[in-house]
Amino acid sequence: MNILSEDGKSVINLKSWDEVFERPGFKRGVNPTEIKLKRIIGKYDFSDENHCGLSSCNTSHKKGYLVVCANNIETNIGHKCGEKYFGVDFKELESIFKKDINLRNARENIQRRIGELDYIRERVARMWKPEGLELFCKVRDIKSNNGSITGALRVKLERRAKTGDEKVFDTVKASEADIVLEEERLKRELSASEKQHFMINVPVGIIYGVRAFCSFIVIKEVLHDEMPALLDELDKLDTSLLTDTQLLDWSKRLNGIDSRIMAAQDTIEDCKRFLVNTNINFIKQHKHLI
Repeated sequence: MNILSEDGKSVINLKSWDEVFERPGFKRGVNPTEIKLKRIIGKYDFSDENHCGLSSCNTSHKKGYLVVCANNIETNIGHKCGEKYFGVDFKELESIFKKDINLRNARENIQRRIGELDYIRERVARMWKPEGLELFCKVRDIKSNNGSITGALRVKLERRAKTGDEKVFDTVKASEADIVLEEERLKRELSASEKQHFMINVPVGIIYGVRAFCSFIVIKEVLHDEMPALLDELDKLDTSLLTDTQLLDWSKRLNGIDSRIMAAQDTIEDCKRFLVNTNINFIKQHKHLI
């Protein structure tokens, strides 16, 4: 259990019931009619049960809250007991505690990312030049009017890129073996006309990295536009000046760093696969099937 400090910026970690009971000011058997709750300072979820700190309950439980009373006495209260004996006051304190926890987590997340600035910058720069930039330019050129993939083929590839459909099939007249399998599936014999017009799809090959035909732009967006600007902002950030809302917003923005960098990395790999000469030749050779 992590206990929040008065300012909500630091925590004390308690790993067992014994550590809870040994805290100065902790008391068991507290009469709820004689106290007023001041703050919720921790939420616990231990592996073993122990009695609720209220004298009117004394039920054993694993989950609940560590609270501070108006007279600075601490005790542990199960969630149901809190609502039962303290009603709206408890719910309000619970909301405040959850907000404080979220703010503390947000502040820690921001500080952690600030500590990783040099590493992230180096990683982004390494991905962007020379590899990322070169791959971005090559796919862009192939797709542009200066490239060899134009007109209807470009439209077809864009459609496949959006769905990730890599497989290419050719439609051919069914063989006798195919007809037999179809009759077994239908549990009846096909007519002469049905046999004459029965066609099947035969796999021809795969367009490797087809998503890159549309997603290549992600490389520039993430590695050249988004990340350097975000990291420069982060480098100048003073968390002590941020409002609660700004803290949460910044933490949310920073949580997206890993997924965006991974998106750029995945796109780089797709571009590599797409740009292989045999892959490009396959696309040109089978453009009528794509």
